[in-house]
Amino acid sequence: MRMLSQSLDAAKRMKRFLVIVVTLYVVSYLIGWYMVNNQIPPAVQMKQGIHEAVLSQEPFLFVLDFLKRGKLLEAIVATFTVNLSVGAFLTTTLPGIIPVLGALAIAVVTLIRGFVIGVTYPEVLATSPAAFVLGIGTLILELGAYVFSGAAGINIAIAPLFPRRYGVQSRIEAFKRAWIDAGRIFIIVAILLVFGAIWEMTGLFLIAH
Repeated sequence: MRMLSQSLDAAKRMKRFLVIVVTLYVVSYLIGWYMVNNQIPPAVQMKQGIHEAVLSQEPFLFVLDFLKRGKLLEAIVATFTVNLSVGAFLTTTLPGIIPVLGALAIAVVTLIRGFVIGVTYPEVLATSPAAFVLGIGTLILELGAYVFSGAAGINIAIAPLFPRRYGVQSRIEAFKRAWIDAGRIFIIVAILLVFGAIWEMTGLFLIAH
């Protein structure tokens, strides 16, 4: 409980960044949805390209193979591992190691990810009631995790510029404390992604069988 309490305290310190990341996701999602809904050619072509790319990606094929062979636990573990390492840490937190520019990189990744989801997800949600429930749950849990990891990355990138946010004068010390907070935030990230992987893979498993 103490670790979770520290995680929540760290989240409170990043409240502004959390709001920024959520806003970026919502705006980019709505833009993607609007463009596809109105059959704007670039968005339609992008949707087709994304579908083809996803279906040929090694992680997707790897997880799909587990599901086909009835290995639900392995599919959950693989999904969680990829989402935590690549989806959260490498793309939305680690760039924060570069002051200022890292924050901009995370913002760009967030905008692209939100746009891609806006382009592709509405069609998935409209497939069936089961797909809608599965998709919404996955979206809330996994995207929620990326909101926290993105806010942690931005906080790291900004910390050396405003060390007094951590009550210190040293930029290096503020940078270190931002990484400590990121570690605390990743407890929340991991919890959300565990539940996200269980929800998504169990749902797909049940639909397939």
